Amino acid sequence: MTFISIEFLLFFAAIVFTYYGIPHRWRWVLLLAASYSFYASLSSYFVLLLLASTVFTYFTGMLIEKQETKKQKKKAMLLGICVLLFFLGWFKYFNFVNDSVRALSTYLNWNYAVPYQEIVLPVAISFYTFQAVSYLVDIYKGKQKAERHYGYFSIYFAFFPQLVAGPIERAKKLLPQFKVEQTLNYENLSYGMKRIAWGFFKKTLIADRLAPIVAGVYDSPDATGSQIVLATILFSIQLYADFSALSDIAIGCARMLGIKLTENFKQPHFAVSIGDFWNRWHITLSNWLRDYIFVPLCKGKKKRSEIYVAIVITFLVSGIWHGAAWTFVLWGLIHGFYRVFGDHTKHVRGKMASFIHLDKSPSLHKWVKIAITFLLVCFSRVFFRSDSVAAAFENARLFLTFSSWKPSGIVEAAEMFSLLDLVIFGFFFVIMQVFHYIERKNASTWTWLSQRPAFARVAVYILIVVSILVFGVSGEGFIYGGF
Repeated sequence: MTFISIEFLLFFAAIVFTYYGIPHRWRWVLLLAASYSFYASLSSYFVLLLLASTVFTYFTGMLIEKQETKKQKKKAMLLGICVLLFFLGWFKYFNFVNDSVRALSTYLNWNYAVPYQEIVLPVAISFYTFQAVSYLVDIYKGKQKAERHYGYFSIYFAFFPQLVAGPIERAKKLLPQFKVEQTLNYENLSYGMKRIAWGFFKKTLIADRLAPIVAGVYDSPDATGSQIVLATILFSIQLYADFSALSDIAIGCARMLGIKLTENFKQPHFAVSIGDFWNRWHITLSNWLRDYIFVPLCKGKKKRSEIYVAIVITFLVSGIWHGAAWTFVLWGLIHGFYRVFGDHTKHVRGKMASFIHLDKSPSLHKWVKIAITFLLVCFSRVFFRSDSVAAAFENARLFLTFSSWKPSGIVEAAEMFSLLDLVIFGFFFVIMQVFHYIERKNASTWTWLSQRPAFARVAVYILIVVSILVFGVSGEGFIYGGF
């Protein structure tokens, strides 16, 4: 049962109906049962692992709080984090490390006999582990009190709208919301349904329509440079539409239950720098990495070179978190290099913009920066999308080859689309950009729409729903659902 399914919509409708029909004191039971049922439908083998991680984190939080000295609290916190990371490391990274050591041993003629292990990656383990780590660290720092009510804590750990792929929430924000009695609210129901529909729109009409085209190029052994360029740009659009759709659905579902989740995307492909991009893309992960990796690494550091090392390590962690493969490690390092290079050359780039009078035209200057940032992000995604390091470097070479960017080659590569697919994708992509434009000019597209005449509002809502039903296609799930 995935978000993009009739089964989920029926399941969620039953949850909402029951949620507002029972007393508040029993709602935590409903949400907990719903969360574990949903997780079991995706990964029944690992319900016990989710339960064990929850129990361990719950008691570790109380253990940290009971310690008398800062040193004792720190020891308890580190022990808890090590156990949680052991679970994550075993299921997600054991074979990656094992295969890497075996390859190195073969190269150096060493005898290495540890065999490959048949390990299945538990759904959502990366997400709920990071939430657990933040919970323990916040208790240690005194920012969060250990939750005594096991039921509420379990929901925080496994809340089904955001369990699979975030947003990665902090206990300080999410836990209190479960304890507040929510009343049936038209605005929450209306807004939630709109966000869910918009998520379905982006997923079925943008992401899943692009998926087979991108896969066709990246799975081909003889793709041309122009095809790699076009497929990489399309993959960036696909990845955004896919992941932001997942966040839209999660936020919409939670809002219908009266719960407000953190926004995870703010039009990242309109960022004017790599730093700005990470303030807009997967915002809750970026904030988590900042607060729990970068800031501790920078504690007491004053030299710029030391700060740069902390930046690179933080992005290395980001790459490793995304996937157990060297391609993800390289992707993380590329973004670390981008951030360091961007900061180190900021003054020089400002002088260059002034020298060519680009800064005299703020609007043009902004769009030039947006275009450069988008292309840099696209280049890094060559490594994100490629299946191996060798393929990644070959695809990167093709991406950077000047002839790959010839307009004639790009037009020829566009033949990957049938005319009908091109028209359908183009039409709905334009609609998505119109929504983005309205959002940039207003605080919220949905607020802006609510102020339009009823006929216009209804026409837009009907267009979204009918488009999904008539032209929507469904793929094999969400890209970030596998992390």
